[in-house]
Amino acid sequence: MVADRKDIPTIDSTELRELTDKLITSCHILDHEGVTDGYGHVAVRVPDCDAFITIANISPGAVTRERLIMQDFAGNHLDGATTPPNEWPIHACILKARPEIVSVAHTHSKWSTIFSVLPIKLKPLHHYGKFLSADGPPVYEGVGLVRTIERGNDLAAALGDGPAVLMRAHGDAVVGESIEQMIERTTRLAMLGEWNHLALLHGQPKYLSAEELKVYNDDQKFPLRGWEYFVSRLKDR
Repeated sequence: MVADRKDIPTIDSTELRELTDKLITSCHILDHEGVTDGYGHVAVRVPDCDAFITIANISPGAVTRERLIMQDFAGNHLDGATTPPNEWPIHACILKARPEIVSVAHTHSKWSTIFSVLPIKLKPLHHYGKFLSADGPPVYEGVGLVRTIERGNDLAAALGDGPAVLMRAHGDAVVGESIEQMIERTTRLAMLGEWNHLALLHGQPKYLSAEELKVYNDDQKFPLRGWEYFVSRLKDR
């Protein structure tokens, strides 16, 4: 069943142009930075609608405007390509549960995957991890791809009100109140996973406490300039 399109702009509308341009760029960034591979996907909320735009069943690095798809939170097709990613419920269920969230990324980051199966938590040991709690992201224990609303709701529940959730033997889901924030968090989660791994080779890391993370979060002198940096690197793509 095709959902009612009333009052929902089209993917190619001027109204959504900046948002869809950023969505495509974000996919290319995650591919260029090695966070995604042939799999993974990013979504953005359609403003003021129970709908989202994501990429068709295609690798993030190969996405084009013609291969974007718009769906409602039940998975009904609204516009664009007709082959949604297998795990579209990741986006639908998280966006429905978290109305403040604008963008969701699902990646198979090797670092998230490693820490999703270890008894050792991925914890912040650098101020890049200030968006996390001192205990690090939770782990969704569900096995299998998130292809159903039921599994999507379980994943959203595991995420709770946090910024990221690891998915056991699978990868991660990361959210942001903008596409730029989602990119900042997704890339930094991968960095933190790598740094946790390297630090653990030398002993027990001195992780940042909740109080120390608050100090970094209270310091507004740290600019969120990762987006501009990553876009500049795409010139070599």
